[in-house]
Amino acid sequence: MDSTPMPSDGGELAGETDGDLLVFMAMEADSLGCARAAWEVFYSRHVEYLYRVCLRAYGDLLGGEAGVGDLVAEVFRLAYENARKFDPAGITDGDRLRLRVRAWLGWVARRIVQDTLRSRGRMPTQGLELGTWQQVAYVEKPTSKPSARQELVRRAIESLGEREQLVIRTTLQWYRPEKQHQRLPNDIASELANTLVTTPENLRQIRRRAMRKIADYLHVHSAEIGEKEKSDD
Repeated sequence: MDSTPMPSDGGELAGETDGDLLVFMAMEADSLGCARAAWEVFYSRHVEYLYRVCLRAYGDLLGGEAGVGDLVAEVFRLAYENARKFDPAGITDGDRLRLRVRAWLGWVARRIVQDTLRSRGRMPTQGLELGTWQQVAYVEKPTSKPSARQELVRRAIESLGEREQLVIRTTLQWYRPEKQHQRLPNDIASELANTLVTTPENLRQIRRRAMRKIADYLHVHSAEIGEKEKSDD
């Protein structure tokens, strides 16, 4: 690579794998232009996916599109600064590598949200220099609608009281489908209990009541799913 001219624009890098783009991004000290060009391609390649995933997972928690936009910007800033830390795990297949990269971006997003919940602060808004953002082609925000079931779950959660909603939304940020028995981290449970002026033990009672209400809501309105899916067809 030392004897090969470094790419200086996104056009030259469009065909590179995500792994190679991250390698170029990590070479900022050697070639700032190459690192930024690689980041531009990387951003354009993954921003729509990440925005869609984060909007679905954290939209309500972060106050909608504005909060999700800040989250996505922070994820890509950290991806740029920590590109050398990405571990491809020996994967060379482009499609499999893309899945691993997107899982990594999702993990970064989750950590940011968790840290924000821990501090009960605002989502970071620091980004790359303005000139860098302006060089990236605008990507339309996804317009795909949630499924009938997703919409029903959203309405079920919104039907809960404010305390119950906060407990459920916070719990969902630590949910892992692969684990059978799950609980909030002790520090998060303590923070949430302090916020609600209650005890961690009572949080579990609130969560159980909220989950029963959600289940009852879904049962009562389950017929709407079939009707909505038929109308969409």
